[in-house]
Amino acid sequence: GPYGAPFDAINMWEFSVNFANPGLSTFVNSAQLRVPEFDSAFPCGADGRSCIGQPTVSQKIDVLSYRQRPAWRRAYRNFGRVQSLVTNQSVEARPGVAGVRWYEIRRPSNPTLFQASTFSPNDGVNRWMGSVAMDKFGNMASGYSVSNSTSVFPGIRYTGRLQTDPKNTLPQGEQVLIAGTGSQTGSPRWGDYTSLNVDPRDDCTFWYVNEYVETTGQVRWQTRIGSFRFPGCGS
Repeated sequence: GPYGAPFDAINMWEFSVNFANPGLSTFVNSAQLRVPEFDSAFPCGADGRSCIGQPTVSQKIDVLSYRQRPAWRRAYRNFGRVQSLVTNQSVEARPGVAGVRWYEIRRPSNPTLFQASTFSPNDGVNRWMGSVAMDKFGNMASGYSVSNSTSVFPGIRYTGRLQTDPKNTLPQGEQVLIAGTGSQTGSPRWGDYTSLNVDPRDDCTFWYVNEYVETTGQVRWQTRIGSFRFPGCGS
């Protein structure tokens, strides 16, 4: 990336609140976790963000990977014996193709990087602007946008892993939440507040919100909310 850091890492910050005496509250950089190398700078427009191609139009849409930060949101779970934090960001998985880099950070005592990988099947499809979450059994899901310049209109897909799956993998198969059928013109802006959350009623059902395009036109994106869960979690 463009910021000149000596290596790729996640900086962990901890905020300890003292409600009785706010002046004694602390906000400290508690850890710097080295992660597998990634490239967040795409070879795209002068603004550094209009990078994702769409079929039938010249307008490209936001990748936002240049900000080099994990995307909304960082999902925290406390399983008693261990605490877990999962997050993701958009990266250049291969030349000109975006992928979803995801991380799980665990804390039995000090924060450590437990697993990480980039989800990017070799099919020429951009996967980016993602969000990740974890259910009560430690199964993890990842939702994201998809598009390319030839045949895949901006749409929404998801995948995931069971807690028992091999580390550093999302092997549960990619699913289509909704396929796009049009391209956006007039603006590169895209859904950086996409969010995947677990339903508190059963702690199993994932709810995902993102945007897609149904009909080609100027800023004609639409919102889709969908739900799913892994087998063996919930009824």
